[in-house]
Parts: sequence; structure tokens; C-alpha cells
Amino acid sequence: MHHQPNHSPKMRSTRHITMLLLLALMSCSHDNDQLYDQLEQHLAKRQEVTKAKEEHLASVRRRLDACKDENSRYAFCDSLVEQYLLFNADSAEKYIEKAMVIAQGLGNEEYINKNRIVNAYILATSGHYSDAKQMLEDVRTAALTDKKDVVLYYETWRWTYNTWEAYLKDDAKAARYAERGDAYLDTLCSIVPATTADGLYFKAEQQWRRGNLKAAEELYLKCIAMLNPSNRRYASACCALAMVYETQKRDDDFERYMLLAAISDQSIPLKENLAMQELARFLSRKRLDHTRAQRYLVYAVEDAIYYNNRLRLTEIARKLPNIALGYQEVEEAQDTRHNIIIAIISLLALGLLGIAIYATSQNHKLKTQRTLRIALNEKLKATNRSREKYVSLFIGLCAAYIDKYNKFQKTIERKVKAHQTDDLLQLLHTNRMKDTDTKEFFMNFDRAFLNLYPQFVDEFNGLMMPEHRIELKKDQLLNTELRIMAFLRLGIKDTPRIATLLMYSAQTIYNYRSVLKSHAIDKDNFEDNVAMLCEVN
Repeated sequence: MHHQPNHSPKMRSTRHITMLLLLALMSCSHDNDQLYDQLEQHLAKRQEVTKAKEEHLASVRRRLDACKDENSRYAFCDSLVEQYLLFNADSAEKYIEKAMVIAQGLGNEEYINKNRIVNAYILATSGHYSDAKQMLEDVRTAALTDKKDVVLYYETWRWTYNTWEAYLKDDAKAARYAERGDAYLDTLCSIVPATTADGLYFKAEQQWRRGNLKAAEELYLKCIAMLNPSNRRYASACCALAMVYETQKRDDDFERYMLLAAISDQSIPLKENLAMQELARFLSRKRLDHTRAQRYLVYAVEDAIYYNNRLRLTEIARKLPNIALGYQEVEEAQDTRHNIIIAIISLLALGLLGIAIYATSQNHKLKTQRTLRIALNEKLKATNRSREKYVSLFIGLCAAYIDKYNKFQKTIERKVKAHQTDDLLQLLHTNRMKDTDTKEFFMNFDRAFLNLYPQFVDEFNGLMMPEHRIELKKDQLLNTELRIMAFLRLGIKDTPRIATLLMYSAQTIYNYRSVLKSHAIDKDNFEDNVAMLCEVN
């Protein structure tokens, strides 16, 4: 006779609970697979979504350019800053500068201080922590009449110290910065109502920092339930909750909420994000899916470079060796060809990261060099234009005297052929440079010289004692003293040569030079100083 097994109620209850747990795990795993499918769909449209956002921002920029009212222009700049804030640091900083100029023009203290806060947030996010701290210290909190700006002020202080701590990691200063960040978090908890999503988020962060994981979990879940996935706080709360679950070793829950955070980041889209690199780390360490892990890490690197985010690049650099090492350990059993591929991939990834970090560090240097190069080109163009004018005037002067010489030569030839010797001698005697010719020569020289050195007279007078500065008559370009100095500026220092050109005796020129030197402020270096007037750098 066969007896049926006699199961006790306790045994049946244990079996029932085990079955429920298995079903729950299977359901959670299935949900995560669906979330991965959703994330892959967003990643496939990643470039398209980024382009659409860039086009939208371009339309706002066009409206800003067309706007004339200063208050409306500030509103457009403020909108651009808000949209660029977690999308592209350089562009956000550009429109913060524009907004600051408008705010200062309007004399609006509230606008000025809000821009300082947002600028500090960007500086901290892009890794310029000391600059962010200084910017926040310049904020006049008394001018913050909008409570949102007050919350933003304390949250930015907290963000600055938290990111600074994360960047330093195990450095001795990291713990001190963590304490300061927690102090600002306590302030936020005291001023933001716990009935709001932001209030719940700050309370959850506070419990998480204090090690109260269960309380933190409940608060994060309430916060997430109040938010739309298109809200930045949604991704932050999901990411933070995932970290709580990781501490509790609840891998499926960690994976689920990190996927939700990544989907939110990609759909908005935001380039300042953490979820993709954390998923890459999880996939490599827990799921051993190294191919997908590396692909997600590449997306994280692309976003960090696009945003110009030094902190994220540093975090990726710390995770990269572990992901590469995990790949290597799993594939150890493969042949040599696979090992070579692993090494190449690791080196390429490290090289890409090195290039990204180097490119980020050189970004501001390149901007400065580009500005200097533009200024130098403008100076060179101005110099070339002056040279062209000078050459044109010189050619005109030469042409005039060649014409006079040709006419004089023809007159001589005619007199010689007519045997008019007396007339010829008289012509030669009287055809020395007439006063009108002399004046014309000086006038042409003065114009040519001042076209090349338009500031010469003013700069020359700057070398002289006030009571001996030269004052020109009406319609006078240069006088004798200034012409002598002009020849010195042109490099003609020989007194007899100057005397010939100006039709004076060498002694007269010497006397002029001596008198001018005696009236100079710096007598010892007077003529050297004249030679350096109107320099083009």
C-alpha cells in the first residue's frame, strides 16, 4: 500500500513563498530586458535627437538676435542658459556672459546674482571648482528675492563640494568637502517643503548620506512617483536609488533604476549624465556583457566630451581599466588573436580618453590664440594698407619730377640746336629749384610721410617738454623741425644728406637738431626715441 506524503502547512507555506520569489525575479528580469530594448531605441536615435535639440536652440538664438527690448533679450538668454546648462557647458557659459551684460545694463541685482549662481554651477560641472567657489562667494544673497534662486544657490554650493569630493576621491581634502556639501544639504532640507518632489529628493539624499538606506529608498520612490521622465530630477533620483540598491546588493533593482535614468538622459537629451557609465560598469562586472559595456562607455565618453565635463572623464578613466580587465579575464580561454584584439581595444579606448582630456585642457588656449591671431591679422592688413598708400604717393612724386626733368631736357636740346648759348646759360642759372617747386616737394613729402605715420606729430610732441612742443600753423602739415625728425624716423641720420634734401646748409641742420635735443624730456636717448615713433607691433 502506497502512502501519500504528508506535507505540513509550514512546508507548504515555504514552497509558496519560494515560488513567488522566483516569479518576481523572472518578472523583474523580463522588465529589465524591455528597458534595455527601450534604451537601445533611444540610442539608435541619439544623433537625430541631439540634432533636433540643436535646431530648436538655433531658433531661440535667432529670436534673440532679432529682439531689441533688453528685458526680452535677457529672457531669451536665460532660456538658452537653462537649456544648455546640462547640454553643452561652453554654450551655456557664452549665454551666461551675454545675460550678465544685459543684467548689468538693466541694473537688475537679482538677475546679476542669479547668473553668478548658474555660472558657478557650470564651472563646477566642467571641473573648475575653485572658480565656482569664488563665483558663489561673490553672490549677494540679500538680492535673491525669488525662493527658487535661493534653493539654486544652496544646491549649487552642495553640487560644487560634492563634485569636488568625487574628483579628488581618496585625497585628504575629499572628506572635508563632503562635510561641507552635507551641511548645504541640511540647509536645503530645512527650506524646501518635504511635500514637493525636490524636498523629497533632498530628504532622500540626506538619509542616504547618513546610511539610512531604507528611509532613503522610500523617499526616492515617492520623489520618482511625482516626476515625469522628461524632468532632470527624475534621472537623478533614479540614479541615486540605483546606488542605494547596489549597496544592498539588489542587482536587478539597481539595473532597473539605472536603465530608467539612462533612458531619461537620452530622451531629453542631457550630455551631463552618469547612468551610461554606471550601466557599462554593471554590465562588465555583473552581466559579463563586455561588448555592450564598451559600447555604453563610448557613449558616455562622447557625452562627456560634447559637454566638456572633466569630472565625468575622470570617472570614466577610473572605470575603464576594470572594464578592460574584466573583458580580459572572461576571454582568457580564447586564442592569441582574441587577446591581441582585447589589448588593441583597451589601448584605443585609453588613447581616445587621453585625446579627449588633452582636447578639453587645450580648449581655452586655442580660443585665446584664435583671438590674438585675428587681432594680428587686422594689424597686418592696416600696415599693408599704409604701405600701399606710401608706395602710391612715392610713385606719384617720382612721376612728377621725371616729367619736369623730361621737359627741362627738351628745352636744353632745343636751345642747343638753335645755338642759343646765352639763353641756355641763363636757363641753367635761373632753373634752380624755385620756391613753388620747393613748396610742392615739401607738400608731397609731408603728405606721403603722414599717410604712413599719421600720429607722428602727436607722438613727437610727447617726447618734448610741454613749453617746447611744436604747434603747426593752419593748413601746415609739417615744419622744418618736424621734417628733419621725419627723416630720422625714416632712418636717414646723416646731417649733410638731410641738408641736401631740405636745401639747407649742414650747419643749419646741425643747429636744428641740437636745439630740439635740448628741449627733449629724455635728452640722452632723444633721437633713438624719435626713430621708434609710430611703431606697428
